[in-house]
Amino acid sequence: MYRYVLNPYRHDHPDWPGQETTAFRQSDIRKVHRSLREYQPTPLVELPVLAGSLNVGRILVKDEAYRFGLKAFKALGSTYAVFRYIRDYLTGQGKTPPSPDAFYRQSDFIAPNRFTFCTATDGNHGRGVAWTARKLNQKAVIFMPSETVRARIDNIRAEGAEVIIVDGNYDDAVCMAIDEAGRHGWVIISDTSWMGYEDISRNIMAGYLTMFEEIEETLDIRPDVVLVQAGVGALAAAASWHYNQRPDLQRVKLVSVEPPDAACLLESIASPDGHPITCRGTQKSIMAGLNCGTPSPVAWPFIRDGFDLFMTVPDEYSLKAMRRYYFPERDDSCVISGESGAAGLAALLALNEMSVLKPVREMLGISKDTTILLLNTEGDTDPKHFEKVIRGNSEHTT
Repeated sequence: MYRYVLNPYRHDHPDWPGQETTAFRQSDIRKVHRSLREYQPTPLVELPVLAGSLNVGRILVKDEAYRFGLKAFKALGSTYAVFRYIRDYLTGQGKTPPSPDAFYRQSDFIAPNRFTFCTATDGNHGRGVAWTARKLNQKAVIFMPSETVRARIDNIRAEGAEVIIVDGNYDDAVCMAIDEAGRHGWVIISDTSWMGYEDISRNIMAGYLTMFEEIEETLDIRPDVVLVQAGVGALAAAASWHYNQRPDLQRVKLVSVEPPDAACLLESIASPDGHPITCRGTQKSIMAGLNCGTPSPVAWPFIRDGFDLFMTVPDEYSLKAMRRYYFPERDDSCVISGESGAAGLAALLALNEMSVLKPVREMLGISKDTTILLLNTEGDTDPKHFEKVIRGNSEHTT
């Protein structure tokens, strides 16, 4: 099922209140990430043959499958949010926290197991939180929906975290994490927000800016169109801030991509007042990282004011995109992309092939001169299913 909504609330020059943008304006984000021994910029891959076959000028892929050895971008957010939390804790205790550029290279500034960090996740964010906790010799408890695949559960347990399987979907896991954290005094590191819980979610969004700064350092021009896969909207909010904060530069068109049955951003922008709402879908897409039912309230203002268009793509196009990445034509590079990671290319393939989406391509001004930026947000985080997909054996294969 294909749906799209042109954003009626798009601002040419968004002007968000200072409190909402404080985290994005911090100067220590990149320093914190550089303090990680595993840090190095991930590749920006150009696929000229694919661009020619899809009748666009350039296709560039930011390949987050290489991030920190975790096969996903999510730890950019959790490492920064945990840094800010512990920094504020130590300051409140009258202690001097380590500097941002030394934070993850020290381990004696806080007692082992002083904190238990917890979160809800479909996989990648939870692994990022668990990985961050392990680096600081702290505990982690991760809540996961019941239909989460075994590989993603095992990845988190391998980081030393306790995993609790919730009888329900991602939103149910969020509710249980909140309840259990309150009962046990755990610290929630959540990429979605709710009333009274905003600061950590904002810091997670800010942590994702490192990805876009790396792109700026590598890319010789600004992209014309950026296709962003959207779960609760934290990554989309970071993209919106990055590409809308400089009104003196070329305006970049931002497109939100979601599965049809987890389209909380699309349904929210299409609601009568444009406020975030819970979607009506079952949230059972194979794009597990996008199976989120409600937009994050702190992310929503950036998405509402800064995105141009919202669209959905079905699972079969995610599978097609995974194979297209993995089996490149001629001299294009191979990209290993998971189901959620391939969502941006899935949308681009659909825009090129589906006549019902021709108006969308025209709205975005996509032509043979257009530069498209895609974000491969995850690699093969479910190796068994990935192997089935590239062999053409997935049950969703068309």
